[in-house]
Parts: sequence; C-alpha cells; structure tokens
Amino acid sequence: MDPRREPQRSCVGCGATAGRSTLLRTALGPGGAVVADPHGRLSGRGAYVHPTSACVDRAIRRGSLARSLRSGIGAEEARKLREVVERVQGNG
Repeated sequence: MDPRREPQRSCVGCGATAGRSTLLRTALGPGGAVVADPHGRLSGRGAYVHPTSACVDRAIRRGSLARSLRSGIGAEEARKLREVVERVQGNG
C-alpha cells in the first residue's frame, strides 16, 4: 500500500466514499452508548459519517448508523451526536 494514500471509508448517511480524516467516526462507548469518536481512538465497532447535519440526520432517520454499529440509538445519543456535528461545522 502506498504510504501517502489515505484509507477510504463510506459515509453511513449518504453512502459516498471519502478519506477517513474527512469523516466523523462514531463508536459504541462504555455501556453500549453511541458516542462521537473524533480522534478514532475508541476500540470496538465504529461507523463513519460526514460531519454535516444532513448526513447525520439521514443516518439516524434511515437506521443505517444503528445498523452499522449493531446497536440502537436513543434520542439522547442522537441529540449529543448532532451537537458534536454542530460544533464541528462551527469550527470549519
């Protein structure tokens, strides 16, 4: 593998392929809660989504995020994930 080539991942919201660094990783945190993992350091199953409100909302609404993580997503977890995306959009 070319060391300059960035790993590609698919967004669970829109399905587009993008470089791993441009996507937000979500993972199952302690107790099975869905959490944002912006640094990609949490162990276990993860799913990638573009850090946009549209992709996050679509991933939650369609159930593709829950399916990828093999876990349900509660209203509180969805709210926290949306807050993280809003902060990322505000910094960008």
